[in-house]
Amino acid sequence: MLKPKKKITKRDLKEDKFVTFTLKARDYIETNMKMLVRAGIVVLLIIIAVSMFIHSKRNATIRASELLGEAQLANSKGNSMKADSLLKVLVTEYDGVTAAGQGCFLLAKMYWEQNDFDNAQIYFKKYLDEYGGDDLLTAGALAGYADCLIQKGQIAEAAKYYEKAGLLNKELPEVPSFLYSAARAYLEAKDFQKAKSLAEKIVQEYQKSEYKSKAEILLNMAKLES
Repeated sequence: MLKPKKKITKRDLKEDKFVTFTLKARDYIETNMKMLVRAGIVVLLIIIAVSMFIHSKRNATIRASELLGEAQLANSKGNSMKADSLLKVLVTEYDGVTAAGQGCFLLAKMYWEQNDFDNAQIYFKKYLDEYGGDDLLTAGALAGYADCLIQKGQIAEAAKYYEKAGLLNKELPEVPSFLYSAARAYLEAKDFQKAKSLAEKIVQEYQKSEYKSKAEILLNMAKLES
């Protein structure tokens, strides 16, 4: 007598699929073992490389901060030669690190204070081209770069950089000074409309500033010239 056929349940189907999947997975692994090992090694090497990069960057940041501190200390003690040497190492070997940007600005400022406007211009420009994120330093670099241009007789170009410094962040305390320098440079460059515009801005928006009275005088001069 024939036995009745066993009814296939959902559980049987699931078990069959699992067995089939397991067998296929085993076959795939056996066939592609070398490739999988290579892939695993590649992933491991990538993890190691990323870890080393992060560690190296952290060390660079720490060392750059140390160099900046040493340079600032040397400069405060009047040892400008040592400060200059440390800052050049910082700017050259740790380019891109935040402390290197601060060092670049400090180096430019040191040259500016020494009336070495050629080197000051180089490092102010380097800061503007490669760093940023700090409005105070950026505005200072813009104004410092403008000062260097003034020394070279490039008055109209200097006026533009003073203006950029003055318009960068209205909350900076140096804004009236930057705007006045821009207005004065525009006046000297015979761009009377720009000179009047910036002088009026100082008079209207910075009434408590010491530059208000200076701006009023400059405004009258610009009106007479135009």
